[in-house]
Amino acid sequence: MPLLNDIHSIIVPVASANFTAHSYTEIYCGANATPVINGQSVTMAAGSSIKIKVFSISGGTGCFLLGETFNNRQDGPTIGGTY
Repeated sequence: MPLLNDIHSIIVPVASANFTAHSYTEIYCGANATPVINGQSVTMAAGSSIKIKVFSISGGTGCFLLGETFNNRQDGPTIGGTY
């Protein structure tokens, strides 16, 4: 899902990444770190971010993933469905 107005609905630490439940499109580092993003080692300064579709990530202590939760609810017969 494309990012709408640069607004994300979730933020999780890299160590808690859940690629089954979430789709990540940005990485924010609160401390200097060198995470391995999609198989590529990337040196990031504190306070920096990268907008990229994240398929895999390791390392990156002090970094956070921003993105969206997959829509796993069942739609009902009314507009908007049921939750």
